[in-house]
Amino acid sequence: MTSKAELNARLATPLTASKLKKTSLADLQVMVDAQKPKARKPRELPDRVMIEPGKPEDVRATKAGSKRHLMAEALTKGATVEELMALLNWNKDTVTSAFRTDMGALGFGVERKGGKYFLLFPKKIKRLPVTDKGVSRADALVAACK
Repeated sequence: MTSKAELNARLATPLTASKLKKTSLADLQVMVDAQKPKARKPRELPDRVMIEPGKPEDVRATKAGSKRHLMAEALTKGATVEELMALLNWNKDTVTSAFRTDMGALGFGVERKGGKYFLLFPKKIKRLPVTDKGVSRADALVAACK
């Protein structure tokens, strides 16, 4: 059990000896608990389209296994910023700026819904164009339209 002296030491402005005598142990515990910072409610971000998808002719293929490809794959299924941070080993600022720089450069859009981020495809594009050994960029783009 905690003594009055220990509780008084935890107060931001400790009580004088005479006030400490007059204060009950329960009241002192309430005073200590009241000065603890209350947890803030996490900020909820509204759903919105962060980046509009480009034109179908502006879409570029990604290289299989690259970080851009991993990010785009995760976004097609829906991912939180924390999941993307763990997947790509990037910090939060890098992940959020990659929405605009990397996904925008590929011609895709990004939308936030319910705390998750999703990849938006331009019209006529049905899946992510990926280049691999033996697959040209043109072939990857044609396959993405099928």
